[in-house]
Amino acid sequence: MAVGLFTLIGGVRGGEVNSGVIADFLTKNPNLDSGIQERLLAWKSELEFWEKYNAFMGTSYGRPYIEGALYQELKGKIAQFINPRRGEVWLDAGCGRLSMSELIWQESEGKVKEIWAADIVLAGARRRLAQFEDRMPIELIYADLQEQLSFPDDFFDGIIGNHVFTFLLEFEGQRGPQALEGVLREMFRILKPGGQLVWSMPRKGASNLLGVLMSLRYIINPLRWIRYRVPIPVAAGKIFKYTRQIERKGKKGIYILLTKEEYEEILASVGFIDPEWSIAFAKQCWVNRVCKPNIV
Repeated sequence: MAVGLFTLIGGVRGGEVNSGVIADFLTKNPNLDSGIQERLLAWKSELEFWEKYNAFMGTSYGRPYIEGALYQELKGKIAQFINPRRGEVWLDAGCGRLSMSELIWQESEGKVKEIWAADIVLAGARRRLAQFEDRMPIELIYADLQEQLSFPDDFFDGIIGNHVFTFLLEFEGQRGPQALEGVLREMFRILKPGGQLVWSMPRKGASNLLGVLMSLRYIINPLRWIRYRVPIPVAAGKIFKYTRQIERKGKKGIYILLTKEEYEEILASVGFIDPEWSIAFAKQCWVNRVCKPNIV
């Protein structure tokens, strides 16, 4: 089994990992195995992209996207699939700024026992958590979904992974569909029998241009210009720059964008059952729910 990069550079001990941490590690360890060095450089480049993306989303130009109708539609489709109940324990895998953790809390009417929010960077999650008036039972944990997690078998009642699994570069050295299978096997392992996994991903062949055209009624709405105090068409253009890069990476095979049938084949091979699908975000992404059998 290939070494986990997060563990290698001390993420599990030292906490947060970003592109700068990886660059520093490479500088201090010039004699690394060439294969590990190549994997770290690819990860560093990917983190640099997402750091810029996330920084932009926190600006007045990025907020119309995160707070807009299309993203809210996506959250609504995820909400329709999850059913968190009193006393349950859930995982927000790749938690970012806790939008899915908040959704779990809301949909359970504040009755879940615990929500674990996992990511390699938790600064945004901490800031968001501090804004909540009600104390949510959230445990933040540094974790890299590209390697085995520290949770025991059969731990979670439910897991949400919103636009994260298909963007992972590897799983312990495996790339492409094999990496996605490894990630899903890990989700299966830590789910309780009868538990559910809800995850979303861009639709294979999705067109960012088509998505922009289908969202024109939001882009040209002058009330939104006034609300955000920015020209929304300019904001849309800036967003399109990032989403266009994501689209290109998908076409190059850097991201794992498959057909629904291909996803279902992998899910079935892992052991998941009862797949349900919904399309969202101007028909540009899928939301999927699967279950772990009660008897495995």
